[in-house]
Amino acid sequence: MTDKAKKGRWWDIPALIGSGIFTAAGISVVFDRFKVVPEDVFIEILACAIMLGLVSAPIWLYLRRRGRQAKARAIAKCLAESGQSSMTLGALKRRTGIGNIEKTLEKLISKGFLRNISIDEAHGMVRMYGVEEVKTVEEAAPIMDTGNADYNATLQQIRDLNDRIDDRAVSQKIDRIETLTGGIFKHINEHPEKAKETRRFISYYLPTTLKLLESYDMLEDQRIQGENIRASRKKIEEVLDTLIAAIERQHDRLFKADALDVETEIEVLQTMLTADGLTGPEHGLRL
Repeated sequence: MTDKAKKGRWWDIPALIGSGIFTAAGISVVFDRFKVVPEDVFIEILACAIMLGLVSAPIWLYLRRRGRQAKARAIAKCLAESGQSSMTLGALKRRTGIGNIEKTLEKLISKGFLRNISIDEAHGMVRMYGVEEVKTVEEAAPIMDTGNADYNATLQQIRDLNDRIDDRAVSQKIDRIETLTGGIFKHINEHPEKAKETRRFISYYLPTTLKLLESYDMLEDQRIQGENIRASRKKIEEVLDTLIAAIERQHDRLFKADALDVETEIEVLQTMLTADGLTGPEHGLRL
């Protein structure tokens, strides 16, 4: 955030006070004239409109500037508190409550209210310079390309929910779900014969997880966080840990056959090395 966004020009307040005085004086004169010469109402209204236009311009400029300052401060605060070098436009819009966030950012940057940031339209991100990266490469990386449009759409849905949810701990859990799910999708797309092993995960567990995240998003968005809302959010947060553990096991099972192949290869290698007399302490080689 620039100095321009932190404080106003020295003449803002005098301009506002002066405009208010002239506006009040102009309205008083007009109303006084109405009583003396009522037949000249049209001329008086025209004169009043011109006077109000002249004196209200500084007020409008002042209020517009104050509005831009408030938005710049809200955006700068949100970005600073995130501790990240980038944030999606959706998340920024949700956390600041500023509508049409992309155009607002463009205006604030061009008018000098914000600096060291840029808009990445291709990925829907706002990026900051001179900010230490907090998220890992995996977390900040683009959505995994699984090679399947339907799978990619599901991962995008998970990412969108993550952008809308503010709770940092829950967001980190969703990051893990996205990574594991992307790995499962990519593997079964490359090995279609393993798709049957993930049938229940894709048809039930994953859709249920998405429904729970949508419910959490809705509950988190409520301004009044009553006891029932807090309890429901807590239950969802707890079950996410169970779901992550289950998805990790599902992901690991897909590589069971590969692990057995590796073990078999190692056993064969050890047998051959022993048969050829190439292992043992005397050769300095042990597997």
